[in-house]
Amino acid sequence: MTFRESAAPIRSVWPAIFAGFALLLSGALSILSVRVFGLTAGFGFLPLTILAIWPRRANEVTSVILVFLAGIFTDWATGGVVGQWALTFTLVWMLFRPELREQPYAAVKLMLVWGLICGFAVLLLSISGWVVYRILPDPTSFALQILMATLLLPLVLLLRRWLAHLFGDADEWRR
Repeated sequence: MTFRESAAPIRSVWPAIFAGFALLLSGALSILSVRVFGLTAGFGFLPLTILAIWPRRANEVTSVILVFLAGIFTDWATGGVVGQWALTFTLVWMLFRPELREQPYAAVKLMLVWGLICGFAVLLLSISGWVVYRILPDPTSFALQILMATLLLPLVLLLRRWLAHLFGDADEWRR
């Protein structure tokens, strides 16, 4: 006899496909930038918001394949080092393993996880950039990209909640 708490949750391919499409779309949007108060702020960290809120019920194998492919697409779209974003996306997804979350994120925990994801991505992008180009990246650029993605995170959450409710998966996030 299997107890409800010990049974493995049902994983579906469709949440992974929807999240993979959102990651692909955010990767395409990551090439955009805005100029505010004389500073240019890019959206390079926008795809990481999708990884931070990846659905818990998504199939693992499908998820990791789509995360890697979206990273390759982002590398191609941004004209960067091939494999840099793919490595970053894949390692962030594997490190934070969204399907292993027992509970949906509360606001404070989501911001903590978001900070850890950004810190890990900055470290990984800096190391890989140093290996390829032998220069350190501009910390101001990273800070502005993180700021822009952080400002858009609530919008991404609202859009994700609306789509989850629309497709019948509304219990995914705490209110």
